[in-house]
Amino acid sequence: MSRLKQSLVLRVSGSKGDFMHVSAPGKLFVSGEWAILEVGNPGIVAAVNKRVHAEISQAEEFLVTIDDFGIKDLKLTWDGKVLSPEGEVNAGDIKFLKASIETVLRFLGENSVEFKPFSIRTWGEDTQIEIGGQQKKIGFGSSAATVVAVVKAVLDFHGYQAGKEEIYKLSAIVHYNAQGKVGSGFDVAASTYGGLFVYKRFDAKWLVEQMEAGISLKEIVSQEWPGFMVEPLEVSEDFRLDIGWTKESASTSAMIKQLNAWAADNKEAYNQAFAGIASLVGELIPAWKEQNREKVLDLLRKNESLLQDLGQKSGVPIETADLKTLSEIANRAGGAGKLSGAGGGDCGIAVSFSPEVSEKIKQAWKEAGLYLIDATIDREGVKAE
Repeated sequence: MSRLKQSLVLRVSGSKGDFMHVSAPGKLFVSGEWAILEVGNPGIVAAVNKRVHAEISQAEEFLVTIDDFGIKDLKLTWDGKVLSPEGEVNAGDIKFLKASIETVLRFLGENSVEFKPFSIRTWGEDTQIEIGGQQKKIGFGSSAATVVAVVKAVLDFHGYQAGKEEIYKLSAIVHYNAQGKVGSGFDVAASTYGGLFVYKRFDAKWLVEQMEAGISLKEIVSQEWPGFMVEPLEVSEDFRLDIGWTKESASTSAMIKQLNAWAADNKEAYNQAFAGIASLVGELIPAWKEQNREKVLDLLRKNESLLQDLGQKSGVPIETADLKTLSEIANRAGGAGKLSGAGGGDCGIAVSFSPEVSEKIKQAWKEAGLYLIDATIDREGVKAE
């Protein structure tokens, strides 16, 4: 079989046989949304135990199964750089998986590792829910988790034992490019590292310059990335993280583009808003480390107010009516409620340090018509099962 051009078939296959099994957790943003887009600004991020799985095994030709989209028998050809479909397909359904495989194969080639045909299957673990006959994403970053799981699976299959930093960097390149060169990469970090941690994004301008200059993936991955930081945080035993879903999915990339358009004409207001959120997270980190529970709750409530204000000034629908209801209920019950991530729908969270408060919040959310998600912090990142 030619190394430069091989046939890749996407199909749903029930056979399992000998295989390697990899999984990666989803994400939630705890504090610092939006401001995290600027290099140097910190955010607090959590991985959650809603995992995306990838199984990979040797095959006579490339075979890929995508359970979540039900794609069958779609042929792709590999020319050494890109995969090209030979039939009709929704490009959005395969773009993250396709980009993951392309990137890893190029990376392996740069490391003198010759690729071999494989069968790969991916599926989510309750990352979508059916509402009114439609499948909707919950907002746990399933695309990032898919990328991380597939990147590790393909590397492992070829005997390339990558550390988590290498997996993160390759996955961040894939996700950033496939998402249209927007986003902070925090979801990729959550899926890679797991747990709860302080995150600072990489300098996207630097990364783009490296890629446009034709620097190899091998060299880019081996370098220290300006701005990038992950610092684990301890989670106290009495910590409670409750998750409510608004039943509406949101497009983070579309919202970022909308906010960037506003920022171009309102630079002073943009800088002021982002500085306020970043400053708050700067106070929250030591409060968290010192286990100053009342201060943690107070700052998380203030974080929601700053996000609400940013949405009102920019015209971006960051805090929806349901997200506002969710946070107000949590606050009245004695916890701290806020949206998680870009907003516009998806999930909100409630932080508390009492099982009684947690139960009170969840009951009130149910009565308000919010959907409770049974998930918690996943202390492991991407792993071989």
